[in-house]
Amino acid sequence: MSGETRRANEQPSRPDAEIIVLTGARVGARLLPLTRSLSRRPAVVGAEVAVTADLADQLPLARSVVVVVPPDLPAESCVLPPTALPAEALTVTVTRPAPAPHGPGGTLSMYNQYADALPEALVEAVAAARRCGLVTPLGNAVLLLQEFVPATASAVVRATATTVHIDGRWGLAEQRSAADTFEVHADGTVRETLAWKPTASLAAAGGTHTMPVPEDLQRKYSIERDTIQQLASLSRAAAAHTGVTLSLDIVLGDRGPVVLRCRPSTP
Repeated sequence: MSGETRRANEQPSRPDAEIIVLTGARVGARLLPLTRSLSRRPAVVGAEVAVTADLADQLPLARSVVVVVPPDLPAESCVLPPTALPAEALTVTVTRPAPAPHGPGGTLSMYNQYADALPEALVEAVAAARRCGLVTPLGNAVLLLQEFVPATASAVVRATATTVHIDGRWGLAEQRSAADTFEVHADGTVRETLAWKPTASLAAAGGTHTMPVPEDLQRKYSIERDTIQQLASLSRAAAAHTGVTLSLDIVLGDRGPVVLRCRPSTP
């Protein structure tokens, strides 16, 4: 991977290059393209990013940039060049440096962030990563900046090479909201449970809001059976490729399934 050094107000010559952002005389954050080369740098980027990078050519990922913030950089000094960002509206996620219990990663994410709110979101994310001990063996806080993808529904998937468990919700994945459950076995059989889903987390100006779900959808499955089989197939293949149990956060909208996060999961 080639590297470039840029001040925060400079434009990178190539969007796929590694960028080192200078903050005055201090070396600041690094912006890395999410490519398979990062799978060989787990000490730098942590387990979640390394696994996601290993699957970059296999999964339908949202456009992404990895931000590596070194331990000696104050959170408020994490300034990024707008031209290096993957989209106008972003999802900012604190990634996990090690395998973690299964569950939605949305609790560590800020959705639908625009340029004017991004500096504050970055400070908050870096501070949260350090406060919660979510740093790599080298002490880096690692963020994932992704194109914000509006979601009609979302899925949190736990996948092994044989069995896939899917929690489905209207809107974005939030741990506190009710979810339909689907268990998909290797032979294609599905066990499903319908949940009453009175509210959903939906995109709104500058973030998300909890909104009431229309009455006719509250007791309707959030994900169609064909889509469940599609999610199970891609998730099972990803788990087989990595050789570990995976947790994936997937949004469903006009573009079909888009994977936001993919992380190794503890048993």
